Amino acid sequence: MSDPVDPEDHYPLYPRGMLRRHGLLDAHDLADYLPDWSETQLREDFKRGLDAIGDSAEFVLEQNLGLDGGETVLRVHGLPLLLSDDIWNFQVLAPPELLRPLAEAMRALRKRRS
Repeated sequence: MSDPVDPEDHYPLYPRGMLRRHGLLDAHDLADYLPDWSETQLREDFKRGLDAIGDSAEFVLEQNLGLDGGETVLRVHGLPLLLSDDIWNFQVLAPPELLRPLAEAMRALRKRRS
């Protein structure tokens, strides 16, 4: 027997269902923590920043992928993080207690490269 269909998993509400299921409806956006960074810069440095915050032991909790990208909910340091990455958009949503150290790590990595 299949699970009931969640209307928030379909356009135009998508990905609200994923956000709700993982407690991310009030999550913050990484772009707000790095306001002078372009979407391209965020995309390029996100994974290195995640690696830099150390022992993140990220686990995929939920994923919805298509031909052009998709959304993935990860658990990082015990906290949920939504990564939305496709050809049109790059967005990272998570609680501030995860985004603050991530943004600091990304800034430090960029400063070292300068």
